[in-house]
Amino acid sequence: MTAHRHFDEPHPFAFDSATEHYAADRPVRPEHLKLEVTLDFERSSIRGVGTTRLTAVRRVHAITFDAVELQIEKAEVDGRAADFDADGKKLHVHLPAALEPGASATVRISYRAQPRRGLYFIHPDKQYPKRPTQAWTQGQDEDSRYWFPCLDAPAQKASSEVIATFPARMTALSNGKVVSNTVKGPLRTMHYRLDAPHSPYLVTLVVGEFEEHLAPVPGSPSRVRTLFPKGRKADALRCAERTPRMIHFFEQLTAQPFPWGDYAQIFVAEFIFGGMENTSATTLTDAVLHDQRAHLDYSAESLIAHELAHQWFGDLLTCRDWPHGWLNEGFATYSEVLWKEEGDNDDEADHARRLDLDAYLEEANERYQRPIVARRFDEPLELFDRHLYQKGALVLHELRTRLGDADFHAVLRAYVARHKGQSVETVDLARAIEDTTGKNYDRFFDEYVYRAGHPALKVDLSWDSQSSRLKVVVKQTQGGDALWRLTLPVHAQVKGALHKSTFEVVAKDHVFYLPLEREPQMAMVDPRRDLLATLEVDKPVAWRRRELAHAPVARARTEAAAALGKDGSAESIEALGATLLDEKAFWATRAACARALGLIRTPSARDALIDALKIKHPKARRAIAAALGQFREDPVAGQALTTLARKGDPSIFVEAEAARALGRLRGEQARVTLTAMLDRPSFFDAIASGALDGLAELQDPAAWPRVVALTKYGAPSHARRAALMAVAKLAEVAEKKTVAVDLISQALRDRQFRVQMAAFDAATALGDKRLIGPLQSTPFLDGRARRAAREAVRALRSTEGPAKEVASLRTELEKLKGETRTLKERVEALDVKKKRPARKT
Repeated sequence: MTAHRHFDEPHPFAFDSATEHYAADRPVRPEHLKLEVTLDFERSSIRGVGTTRLTAVRRVHAITFDAVELQIEKAEVDGRAADFDADGKKLHVHLPAALEPGASATVRISYRAQPRRGLYFIHPDKQYPKRPTQAWTQGQDEDSRYWFPCLDAPAQKASSEVIATFPARMTALSNGKVVSNTVKGPLRTMHYRLDAPHSPYLVTLVVGEFEEHLAPVPGSPSRVRTLFPKGRKADALRCAERTPRMIHFFEQLTAQPFPWGDYAQIFVAEFIFGGMENTSATTLTDAVLHDQRAHLDYSAESLIAHELAHQWFGDLLTCRDWPHGWLNEGFATYSEVLWKEEGDNDDEADHARRLDLDAYLEEANERYQRPIVARRFDEPLELFDRHLYQKGALVLHELRTRLGDADFHAVLRAYVARHKGQSVETVDLARAIEDTTGKNYDRFFDEYVYRAGHPALKVDLSWDSQSSRLKVVVKQTQGGDALWRLTLPVHAQVKGALHKSTFEVVAKDHVFYLPLEREPQMAMVDPRRDLLATLEVDKPVAWRRRELAHAPVARARTEAAAALGKDGSAESIEALGATLLDEKAFWATRAACARALGLIRTPSARDALIDALKIKHPKARRAIAAALGQFREDPVAGQALTTLARKGDPSIFVEAEAARALGRLRGEQARVTLTAMLDRPSFFDAIASGALDGLAELQDPAAWPRVVALTKYGAPSHARRAALMAVAKLAEVAEKKTVAVDLISQALRDRQFRVQMAAFDAATALGDKRLIGPLQSTPFLDGRARRAAREAVRALRSTEGPAKEVASLRTELEKLKGETRTLKERVEALDVKKKRPARKT
């Protein structure tokens, strides 16, 4: 939903309707939940009995449960019938006598429901006959109340047991261990129990036909149960085979054994998240199950690690209320990076952090900026954004950088040991730092967690030959009066020796000096990009070429490659091409070289890219294919991409990227090639989606009928999403904007949730204000959908012209960049004649 915002300031996070949210009062505390449910798959309904044992904190005359759209049949208190009233959202059970502080009661509620949220029934139909029959729950953030009556807040932890009855051919997964598994006639009843307290949003039930793989955990009594659709064992193990090793790693990281006995993870159909960390029993989307070909350059391990880490950060320690949700999601996201270090290497971990930073900055620049801990919103699910996840993870890395590894790990262990089984707020982490290290980090949390934004650093490096010093000019360029205090590392290499220095940045402007024996061969600012900041560095281009070849860490080499794309000299093209061909170089650095050559867009840059299409690493080849798409109206690039698209590649993602790039070139025969690619089956419909993206870029109205056909219910589900965006981008050139408005309006009500979400992006891309009505009138059930609809409406109202005009503006911008580059080269040529200092980028 960002197509029309690239040239605007981000919007406020909170809408005018938002209110302040704080944790609710807790007059009673739950101790144990017993849930007995019978699932009716024919009617997509349940009948249940929820029994909650609770203790009063203060004197109470009634107990209020969250119970949305539940039909309450009976309420009992300690075995006696009790009066109740329900309004479709809350259930008030009136106690026969007041419950005094410290006294306990057991409340038993009989109910039935046909849930629209919280519990989802999945069935095959005429259009998708291979879809399995399943039921699964999703409680986060506040959706458990849609399938059982509960005190639905993260802090209301209780032990639980779930007794589920369903068709005998199926099996079930819930929290904890199996107490019993019995079959009576056509029905099976499974009883699960978890004796440790956990939050109601983490109570889970999955029912369907699954196979199971059991694996031990090294050095632990725990085992890993992996459940998957029948016949998909190899695909499931490609995703999850290293889970036992991950558990061992997180046990060492936290100094706490896996808290819940055995760990289970189950792959289900059409899950509305990537995964959900239900206590002891994670639910995962089966969309990540992939074949051997996809495994060449795809891994689901980040998802697996994220959900597993939640078993400590989120389940064992749970945010007290959702504004502090970064203590769940930020920790889990950073755990992906930590696992990359452990399971792969530092280069992969640094690259994962780069992706986190890019994701956060995209949201911060194009949507909104907010404090990580924010209390003003319409509903909690709005908080589950890139500030909560990626920025939260980057804050933790910033902490680690400042504290050092030893203290950081000591803090983690102290934090977990002190608060296990409890609810936490950000101050608890701050106090763990203070108590463990003696350091007060209140200012840090004020700057990075309780305040919106981030540091924007501009650093100029130059050599002062007269004083034999490296001059370091630092400016914080973020708007307003906001100031961040940080430590800036600068590494300079002189005669093969690396000199490491740090400078304390405490003001908007600084000038530092680093004495050196002679002019450095390299000078790198924050070489591994540890800072949570944007960083613009100006320095001699010769240093960058040296860094590309010889910087001691891959992240610095990657940054050098990106910067050389702004230079375009023959020397830089040669350096980029050489690294691109170097099979020993880190793949992300090589990918950055490819992108830089694509930005240079000269014949020699193009030839370097084509020559590198033979390299081995598929992720680097993917970047080469994308970069060739920058050479619009270049027949040589077009022929190379056409050959690649038609011949294919061992990697499905290289093929998909070649399709996108071919569309951007807009060659005469591109439509025929791209249309043929629509029929190639692949994991995630990756090739077809790439071809659809290419057809959208091609802007050929003849592609319209085929694109529209792939939006229909019954088409491959992932391709449908790409087809919707292609409809939005082709509508004007095909003179079908009215048809596009109708198609997108229908998609807003689609039965597949992810297609609904794609419709919001398509609506914004189309830029037609006639979509405002459907966006406002469609009754969306999911909070993410409601938020996306409101952002789409806001974007449409702020759109000054159709998408075609925005695209034209971007084209003009690229043209101006090219002219500026040419002018810069001419000026630099004059500088050389006048013996001025080397160019900078």
